[in-house]
Amino acid sequence: MTMKYVFASPGWMAFMHGMVAERASRLAAEAPDISWSLCEVFTDPPASLSADGAPIAWHVIVRDGEVTFAATESDAVEFKVIVDYEGVVPLGRYDTRGDPDRAAELTAMSQALIAEGRMQTIGDRSNRDPRIGNFHDPIARVTA
Repeated sequence: MTMKYVFASPGWMAFMHGMVAERASRLAAEAPDISWSLCEVFTDPPASLSADGAPIAWHVIVRDGEVTFAATESDAVEFKVIVDYEGVVPLGRYDTRGDPDRAAELTAMSQALIAEGRMQTIGDRSNRDPRIGNFHDPIARVTA
C-alpha cells in the first residue's frame, strides 16, 4: 500500500523535497551541469492547511548538485505557477502513467484553469533538460 498525503500538506512537501533531493543527487554524478528551479503557489487553501487563508507555496532551486527547498514563495526561479488550490487538486492527483494521451489531458486541464483565470504561469519550461525527468506522476501517485 502506498502512503498518501493531502495535497500541499507538510507530509506532501516532505515527500516532494525527498524526491527532488534524490533526483538531484543521482543527476549530480552523471550531469553536474544540470540546474532547474520551480515555485508553486496555491491560493485559497483550506483552513486545515492554512488557518489564516494565506497561500501555501514551495520552491526548489537545484544548482551544481545542491538543492535548496523551502515551503515559501520565490520569484528567483525559472518557472512559477500560481493556482487556485481547489482547481489544482485534481491535476495534482492525475497520474498520466507516461501515456501521451493522458499527458495531453493533463495539459488540457491546466489550460482550462488558465482560461478560467484560476491559474497563472510565469517563465518558460521549454528549455528544461529532459534528463531531469517527470516529477508529476510520482507525486500524483501519493497525493490524496
